[in-house]
Amino acid sequence: MNAVVSPSWLAERMSSNADNIVLLLAAMGRPRESYTVIPGSKLADIETEFSDTSDRRPHTAPEDVAAIFAQAGVSEETTVVVYDRHGIMVAPRIWWLARQAGIDNVKVLDGGLPAWTAAGFATEEISREQGLEWTTAEAAQLNTQPRDLFVGMDEVESALEAGRPVCDARSAGRFAGTEPEPREGVASGHMPGAVNIPFTSLLDDTQQLRSAEALAERFGEHNQDEELIMSCGSGVTACVLALAATEAGFTNLKVYDGSWSEWAHPNNNKPIEP
Repeated sequence: MNAVVSPSWLAERMSSNADNIVLLLAAMGRPRESYTVIPGSKLADIETEFSDTSDRRPHTAPEDVAAIFAQAGVSEETTVVVYDRHGIMVAPRIWWLARQAGIDNVKVLDGGLPAWTAAGFATEEISREQGLEWTTAEAAQLNTQPRDLFVGMDEVESALEAGRPVCDARSAGRFAGTEPEPREGVASGHMPGAVNIPFTSLLDDTQQLRSAEALAERFGEHNQDEELIMSCGSGVTACVLALAATEAGFTNLKVYDGSWSEWAHPNNNKPIEP
């Protein structure tokens, strides 16, 4: 699918402006101090605009995510490029939300800001006060057909009972229950029948995605046309798995939005293996 692009690809298109780039810096909350960005960036915060803050589950997808992208200036004529300040972690979540909104022309910058600066391309410093706000901008025209790329807890349970694959992006320690969960009241362990693919195992030492061949090996026991459900702690790094699987040629992918923070909540009384 070529959802991942290189710094040189982005720099060339930014200099020509031929692709009408909308550049989104994916973040988990507003930066607390000044920070370095690629010039022309807009902030895409999964804690505020790109999340349903009324939902008790963290980072839940907004109901009308297409309207949020439109407010950020995304139209049918733009190319959206999303990047992280640190490698690849949050950007795939914004990429997945864009696809959920029916936006096809969306890319993730491989290696994020570190890869961009390592290639020698320009950056700028932004103060917290200055920010990268865009919510007052005039909304673009975005007429897309939303997709159904998320699944709920009941669908995940049905998939596990039927022996269909659910991939967990958390660390091996959290999956095995030997490391505590970061959220209070959430048990350690994993869903019975889930497969552990830590999202960090899909990245190389430079925090870029491994080759398509290497990624295919990580998902090698599955057929490329079968449905894969991706899960993690709160639906963020599950999207790293979805991005990697896409690059490996898989097309039938879903993300469990509630992920482990919902499944392991004591009120839900779901089965957990250590």
